[in-house]
Formats: sequence, structure tokens, C-alpha cells
Amino acid sequence: MTTKGNRDYRPFLHYTPPYGWTNDPNGLVYEDGTWHLFAQHYPDDTHWGPMHWRHAVSDDLLHWKDLGIALYPDEVLGLIFSGSGVIDAGNTSGLGVARDPMVLMYTHAGRTCQQQSIAFSEDRVHFTPYAGNPVIKSDKVNFRDPKVFKNPVLNCWSVAISADDRMEFYASDDLIHWRKTGEFGVEEDRLGGVFECPDLFPLTAPDGSEVWVLIASNGMPAPFGGFRMQYFLGQFDGYTFRETLPSPRPRILDSGYDDYAAVTYYGADRRLMTGWAESIVYGSDGPTGEFCGLMTFVRELTLKDVGGDLRLAMEPVVPAHDMAPAPAGEPVAINLRQKLPHAQGALPGELFHVRVEAEGAFQLTLSNDAGEALVVTLSNEQNLVVDRSRAGARDFNPLFASGLYSVMTAPRHTYGPATLDLYFDRMIAEAYLDGGTVVNTSIVFPEQPYTRASLLGKGTLSIGAMPE
Repeated sequence: MTTKGNRDYRPFLHYTPPYGWTNDPNGLVYEDGTWHLFAQHYPDDTHWGPMHWRHAVSDDLLHWKDLGIALYPDEVLGLIFSGSGVIDAGNTSGLGVARDPMVLMYTHAGRTCQQQSIAFSEDRVHFTPYAGNPVIKSDKVNFRDPKVFKNPVLNCWSVAISADDRMEFYASDDLIHWRKTGEFGVEEDRLGGVFECPDLFPLTAPDGSEVWVLIASNGMPAPFGGFRMQYFLGQFDGYTFRETLPSPRPRILDSGYDDYAAVTYYGADRRLMTGWAESIVYGSDGPTGEFCGLMTFVRELTLKDVGGDLRLAMEPVVPAHDMAPAPAGEPVAINLRQKLPHAQGALPGELFHVRVEAEGAFQLTLSNDAGEALVVTLSNEQNLVVDRSRAGARDFNPLFASGLYSVMTAPRHTYGPATLDLYFDRMIAEAYLDGGTVVNTSIVFPEQPYTRASLLGKGTLSIGAMPE
């Protein structure tokens, strides 16, 4: 196995594999107090390789117990690409004997085509591939990442599948026999590239109406914009999704390049999502040692009205902790005519929460004695700007070090006072502006821990340690 780096960058509260490579989250299922996380995994190296599914469980979405590999590549059908999981309540598949089975649906990626298969388990640890796989046959090269969900209109199962430049929808009464019901995305896609990792679910809007949300990851060749996620708002008629609330610009889920393939949990009483917190563009080159790949914090999704426009909002699941205001310092001169208020405080380690409550534009800096700094700005033009160009090691990959991937900008959707919450866990910074309606996830590799947080601008700076 290839390993890189000497400093320990393994996060405290973000899921990482014990060793090897990990990317997309798969098969997210909640059942009876247990959260199941499966993920794309290659155990033999810290680079992408023949894909397996690794399995971990948690009782709090923060601390994970590794259960090893759940699914292995098939010599005939191919590698095990992304997919989803459900509890087959009522045993509609007939695959359970003593208990309703957990059923995983995933892509078998062969040399010339991609097809959908299932595996099942009664003990939720050992999974048996269905003898009749694949359950959805195909001759398509890009046909993957099935997301299964209960169809409340037709009272059956439905699945959304990425099919190159569109999403395809299928329905089933038993998770085994599927019929195609519709398509979406050829005209509506605003990012381009290949659709990947769909998710479809309803949320309640502030006015009480039901709005369906379709998540689409878009794989685009580097360096042309990297890999991003967009979402669409509309209605699901039981057969297909229709975008009834269009936007002239792509609705971007995360302005950073280190949140991709995010999907939500089946069986939870609220809509919870996690994503792969790295990029295929440079992820395998990072200095993380025996492991490569991590997940974002799990985030609760809601809809908020921002300036008359519905936006997805995200709030991370984090441990309870206290916040304390940082002391104000002397105003800092930024030119001959203007001084800005300044606050600065010591950081409590490598797992912390920083909050900025500002009257307007501000600049937040996390820094150390080595001169490294991660800078988060709300500009006068009302853009959230995350600059990691001096945040730590970056020479391991030329694209990671490039301007495109170093400085990320996202427009704000409102004006006036602003609140930013930044959560940092050793190598990952998650920034949530305006109640999570603007989000940036960025990995960084400071060669020494950040020790100071400073704020320029009218407002308050608060700092809190998060327990491990």
C-alpha cells in the first residue's frame, strides 16, 4: 500500500477508512438507533482501484465503528460502484426469512457496460448478492449510482439512476423486477458533464407546501470547473421528476471542491445528508498517510426562503459545545484613511468551531506560527470567498495548488448582517453562511496546527472547542 506524509491529518469526528482509499458514501440507512454508512473503497492502496463497499455504523453520526468490507467485485459482472440501501419492510422482495432484509442496490461496472444489482442481509453485517443479478440490465457505459426510495404516489419502490446526460426513473413492487417510468435532465442541466449520484426526496417549504428536491452530482473533466453538485426544485408525480421552480443559474449545493456525491439517509425522521469530502482531481495525492478519503459532517437539510427564492439550507450534526467571545483588539489600518475593528483569539486545538456575527463585509483568518493561513471573506460584493492558497501543504498536486482550486467564490443570496459558522477538524473546514444557505467545504493540510483566529470587520468573533 502506498502511504504519504508524516503529520497525522486523520480527523476526529469525520468518517475515514482505517486504511486505503474511500470515496462516495453509499447505502445510508437508519434503523433502530443505528446509522449505517457504506462507502466506495479500495483496501489495497490509497489511490482509486477496484471498488468494494466498506461498512461502518454509528449511534451518533460522529463516532464510527468499522465493520469491514460488505461487498466485493464480481469476476463476471464487474466492480461495485455506488448505490443505496433500504429496509425492505414487509419483505416485498421475499429475500428475508426471519427478518425483513436490508437490501443494497448498486452498480456492477463491467468493461463495456454498467448494470444494477442488489444484495441483502438479515443481520445487517453479512450481505448476499442476489442470484439473479443484474436486476436492471443495460448496455450503457454510463448508467450508475441507483438511489432507491419509497414512492408515495404509486405505493411501490422507485429508483433514480444516472444515465449519462439524464436521470432515469424506474419502479418496482419487489426491488427485483423493475420498469422504466421516466427521464429528467437533458434540457434542465445547467452544469454539463455526466450526471452522477442522484437523490430525490420531498421537503416542506416555509409556506407549508411540499417541494421535491433532486440532487445531481456532475462529473466534469479537470480542470474545467472540477466536480460539483447541483439541485433542482419541483414535483414528483410518481413516474418522473419535473422542475417546477427553475433557476436561471445552477443551484450549487456546495461552493467548495471537497463535497461530492452527497446523498441522504433512508429511514431517518429528518432529511440528513453526507458527502465525500475530497476530489478525484487531487485527492489521491494528499499527505494523509495510510488512508485517503473522508466524509463531510452529516447535515440536516431544510428549505428556506431567501429574498423570495427557495434555497436548500444545511446545518451540520456536531457535538454540543460552548462558545466564548474573543477579545477585541486595536483597530487595524488597511489604508491611510480607514481602520477596521479587529478581534483575535487562541484556538483550542485541531477540533473547533468559530462563529462570526458581522454587520457586513468581514475577513476571518485561521493562522499558525509557520505563516500558514486559511482566509474566509465576505466581500463588499456579497460573495463568500474561501482562500486556501496559503493554508498549508499544496505542492503535492499542481491542480490543488492552482488558482482555480485555491480560491473559491460563491454569491450570497441576501444582504445585511451576516453569520458565518466554521467547523474545523484537523484537515477539513466546513463554512456555513446565512444559516447554511451558502456552504463551502475545503480540505487543507497545515504543516502545523492553526493556533489563532482573527476577524477584521464590524462584528463579534466567538470560538468554541468541540469534544472528541
